Amino acid sequence: MKGGKMQYKELPGTGVKVSKVAIGTWQFGHEGAWGELSSLDEYQRIVDYAIEKGVNLIDTAKAYGKAEEVLGEVLQGKRDKIVLATKLSTQKYDYDTARSEVEGSLERLRTDYIDLYQIHWPKMNIPGTWHKADMEKKDYEDIFTSMMRLKEEGLIRFAGVSNFRLHHLREFSEEALDFLVTNQVPYSLLWRFYDVEGVSDFCMRKNIGFLAYSPLAQGLLTGRFTGEDVKENVRRANLLFNEPLYSRALKVVDVVKEVAEEVGATPAQVALKWAMERDIVVSVLCGVRKLRHIEDNVGAVDVPLTEEHMERLERASMEFHEGLPHGIELWTGDNRREVLEQLGIKL
Repeated sequence: MKGGKMQYKELPGTGVKVSKVAIGTWQFGHEGAWGELSSLDEYQRIVDYAIEKGVNLIDTAKAYGKAEEVLGEVLQGKRDKIVLATKLSTQKYDYDTARSEVEGSLERLRTDYIDLYQIHWPKMNIPGTWHKADMEKKDYEDIFTSMMRLKEEGLIRFAGVSNFRLHHLREFSEEALDFLVTNQVPYSLLWRFYDVEGVSDFCMRKNIGFLAYSPLAQGLLTGRFTGEDVKENVRRANLLFNEPLYSRALKVVDVVKEVAEEVGATPAQVALKWAMERDIVVSVLCGVRKLRHIEDNVGAVDVPLTEEHMERLERASMEFHEGLPHGIELWTGDNRREVLEQLGIKL
């Protein structure tokens, strides 16, 4: 299904409208785990096509390898057409650190302001680690004061967080919660734990929207995987590609395929459309390495899902989540060892 007219949604409380389909740029900067990096020309074509089709939100991070540098190149002459989001990827939130980090991002991105600056991870959820490093009261205070100062100085326009769970969000002051506009989280038919544990409801009440990353569950919802083989790469670190979750997940994928056949769309488009129709979701962040990926993603806005389709997808999704432990992190977390033991997974 080819893309038609883009749809938009407001970044909560800002008056700024962003496209329901956004570009996530992890793949712009990492080689190996996700396949070979594309050429700069290919990234230029991706961004140009996306802008032509109405995509105006691009998300990146210092932690995404050379992604910020790539964007700094391909966005030349187009900066005013984009709502640009990046992240503070350190575990220190004081003003001096935040100021230094944002200046580095500005230099790499070749711009003089960031539209949305996000705290990449709370301390207890550092990817690739097992240790527990709890957030302290001062961390929450530092996040608020640092972001406020960066905004006052005109270096950022808005602030958000990423991967923050319910117990993290509750530690912010009301003033800080009023200041935050987004929480970027893994969110898909196969990852609803932010719904299950109440993060979605809390954020709705506080007018904080979700930026949904991994909306295709790292390709699982494209329907390309059959259960016979999973490439030995970064996906193996994702719980969804390990038994017993993998077999359960493929049952959801079967339903997605059925709906896709009925509406004349690809499975990926159906999964993306489901996510963007969720009230809490402002935009879905789609990782792309090839032009054909963004072409398919943009087409998701036109997928004609009926109420019956949405109910069928919802039913399959919730059946997948039934009985699973709460507090699971897609990648890591302070309780990851315990959760893995409960699920019988050995990574």
